[in-house]
Amino acid sequence: MIIEKELLGLSDVAKLCGTSNSNISNWRSRDSKFPTPYTDTSAGPIWKAEDIVEYLKRKFKDEYDVISTGKISSKRMAIIGRARGGKSFVNSRFVFDRNGFVNLFCGNNSDKTACPIFIKISEYVTLESFVFHTDFNSIYRVEDENDELKKLKNRISELVDKSYLQDEVQKMVEIEGVIREIRSIEELYPNRKNSNTYIDTFQRPSVFCKELLRECGLGSIEIVDTPGVSGNVEAAKIAKSDIYLFLVKPDNGDESQTLRKIVTQIKADVATSKVAFLYKKEGFFFTHKKYEDARIAVRKDMEAYSELFKDLKGNIISTELDVLDPASHCILFPTMDRDEITLPEELFLEEVKVKLLEAFKPENESRKDEEFEKMISELGIKANTFTLDIMRNIPVHEFGKGENEYSLDQVIAGQHDRVMTKDNYRLHNDLDKAYSKESSILDKYFSTFTAAEYPEEWQQILIKYIYRKLIISVRADRGLGVGTHPWEEKPARTMLVEESILAERILGNIIEKDKVFRNEAYRKALRDSNITSASWNYVGCIDNDEAITKLKIVKECLSNVGVSSRQEMVLCRYVGGLRKIAQYKILKKMGYKEDECMKELKSLPF
Repeated sequence: MIIEKELLGLSDVAKLCGTSNSNISNWRSRDSKFPTPYTDTSAGPIWKAEDIVEYLKRKFKDEYDVISTGKISSKRMAIIGRARGGKSFVNSRFVFDRNGFVNLFCGNNSDKTACPIFIKISEYVTLESFVFHTDFNSIYRVEDENDELKKLKNRISELVDKSYLQDEVQKMVEIEGVIREIRSIEELYPNRKNSNTYIDTFQRPSVFCKELLRECGLGSIEIVDTPGVSGNVEAAKIAKSDIYLFLVKPDNGDESQTLRKIVTQIKADVATSKVAFLYKKEGFFFTHKKYEDARIAVRKDMEAYSELFKDLKGNIISTELDVLDPASHCILFPTMDRDEITLPEELFLEEVKVKLLEAFKPENESRKDEEFEKMISELGIKANTFTLDIMRNIPVHEFGKGENEYSLDQVIAGQHDRVMTKDNYRLHNDLDKAYSKESSILDKYFSTFTAAEYPEEWQQILIKYIYRKLIISVRADRGLGVGTHPWEEKPARTMLVEESILAERILGNIIEKDKVFRNEAYRKALRDSNITSASWNYVGCIDNDEAITKLKIVKECLSNVGVSSRQEMVLCRYVGGLRKIAQYKILKKMGYKEDECMKELKSLPF
């Protein structure tokens, strides 16, 4: 079991201990080792979760298996723009050590890195650091080697997967040189896949970012900073972001086509995420009036972009996209001072914060759910049949067309690690490709629904509702397993993929266990399936009925589908599970009982 709360009230403690409030009061008075409350309020005592967990572990020894993590929910922002556009300066406003960050990533006032940077910001970070990752050495093997390649691989081995402090700027210079050499080698082998090369940096939050974390109830925020040449952005690196910030510079003649190319690549993500255009404006706006005048001018300039995405218009699912109205989602991006925050920047950050709150705060889906249920109730069989027809006619993925069948035994024989980097990105890369295929199928299918063909309002509402539910579910990586090591990706996508592939084994191990004793049972199911890890003590299992249901759906509906490759298995069992749990929830809102849901899910194509 995982506890995400940092502070616990009396009822929380009683639930965690599996007893009553009065028993907890008795424990407090009779057991001198019971933790002292962190504070007392008018509503009662408050304890730190970690103190209660440590007490219970001492009291029940190995029988008690609960991990206290604090807040683990995270949101993601992608910032996309050309070199020297100011991306690093924007990012620096989210971190505590602003000058150190700028020195590391923006030397000589220019973007230096030639790979994506994943900026992981959390109050749990104690010291700013960065780590260089690449799987280049596993792609270019002995048979490829010449003296130059050997030297490069040796340099990579010396630098990769090691943590460096933020003030080790010279080490970053070395890494940047290696990255550019990697890119040069990749150009010589255009038929070979490019390496998965990126930099993680771990940062404490600025005051501005702390406010965001607390207002949104988050444990962390991740910013994806793309390479300087935004036209070469890898869609997989920025996919599944909650908000996309596009930096627009008026002096870039091909900026609009670059934006169009990127948006087309991530169309399904943009359809269910927030978008803002940061329009770079030179000048001095040191009064509120001058800033407001500049804002008006910028929005007028952005009207020129209104036809940029016209080919996205014309279908029902595109009618509410932020990206189709650039002028309304444009923010004046003033010149930033390296050392201090000026009035224009304060006003800029206020506007950015509004957009981030829209993107990061849990969206209230209840209104849309109520609207859907009302239509199903009022329109009866007509709406019911229409909804089922939409889901039944989604094109299928082609599985099992290869020469050989790929089995669960082969996954187990592959000896995967639960952590992305230690697994050499195998399942992670498979998932990127699988997600791309699924989002492409859904986007192409739902883009065929036009207002001309479905003119009635109720039809359009149902189409948009189903599309939204499926896309949001598929792009939201989730499951039972949680990895709490500070360096690992959040959510732990590689482990979640393994969990779905091993759905039957996971369920067999945990389903009869009390919720507070599931962590070790979950870990054992993975270990017994040849999954390795150097940090099993950081692995826990959340208390989530939906995640259990998803695994049951995978077991009943997808585990017998024949596949020809590991990537197909990831697509079928993990991404397929994410789609089908959304369909399950739609069926439940249509009034289906549990057994009826499972029967219908088995018949729905994937």
